[in-house]
Amino acid sequence: MNESKITVRYAKALFALARETNAFDTMRQDMELLYQCIHEIPELQYVIGSPVIKVSDKIKLFEESFRGAFTPLTARFINLVLEHRREDYLMSIARYFLSKLKAEQGIEPAELVTAIPLSDSLRASILSFIAKRFNTKVELHESVDEKLIGGFVLRVGDQQVDASIASKLSRIKTSLMNTTI
Repeated sequence: MNESKITVRYAKALFALARETNAFDTMRQDMELLYQCIHEIPELQYVIGSPVIKVSDKIKLFEESFRGAFTPLTARFINLVLEHRREDYLMSIARYFLSKLKAEQGIEPAELVTAIPLSDSLRASILSFIAKRFNTKVELHESVDEKLIGGFVLRVGDQQVDASIASKLSRIKTSLMNTTI
């Protein structure tokens, strides 16, 4: 069985369990925490990937390290994954679960690149613009790129709005270069 099949099966099972118990919000928080911890803690990555560490030790380590951090349902799910020696897939399972949940709730990821960091009021205005323009709820990821000079570049799904000064200057330059005298 390849990674994607294993990931999808476990994530779908967890998703069905979350739906059945009406625990989407808490499960989302748990999966975000799990993903973030595995992604950012090299020692946890080592423990998960080590074939030398016994399953019972991994379960004990997870229980002690994350005591009270996860709901009992999530903790039991993680133990199940560990018992079946699928710990290498935990991060992928969390990522797939979160993407499936966002799709279910109609949340689209959006990337916003600006020349300077946004103020809270400007962020709220942009979120309002996105909701009206793209007719969807979004999860906004922001980044700063000073090369834009001013304005912004917004990507929602496969659509892009480029309102940066740098792209406008580039279009003017191209237009001037193509003009015959």
